Amino acid sequence: MRTLLNKLRKRGKDERGAALVEFAIMAVLLFSLLFGMVEYGWVFANNLDARHGAREAARLAAVNWGTSQAIANETCDRMDIQGGAIFTFSGGGGAVGTVGTVAIDIPYTPLVGLPFIPVPSNLKSQVEIRLEQNASQWTNGTVAPCP
Repeated sequence: MRTLLNKLRKRGKDERGAALVEFAIMAVLLFSLLFGMVEYGWVFANNLDARHGAREAARLAAVNWGTSQAIANETCDRMDIQGGAIFTFSGGGGAVGTVGTVAIDIPYTPLVGLPFIPVPSNLKSQVEIRLEQNASQWTNGTVAPCP
């Protein structure tokens, strides 16, 4: 039994460094998988922020909170965005009960930034709303950026 263990412990000269090479190959795959999961988690989190921003802007637009730029400014403050987001309002100027749409487009900045991990350049979300008050302060087709 001891001789078998001694034979297993001894390595020949041709096997030196084999474990290091095997680890190097597996480490590339392992870290690529790990960084890919982190990056896609970041994409999903930012996509949820875009959806939240579109819902917030739609809610403010539904109650005729102010002009389209005022709605965009308030939504950007609530989302903690430092610029880059663009809001598009359509269906405004209508009477109570008509349908309006609010869309948001946010540029996405990769967290990890590995070139072989495909990520979107922009995150977009669109929400349809029913106007609860006359939408006289924002008009159809208005585009408002974050400050």
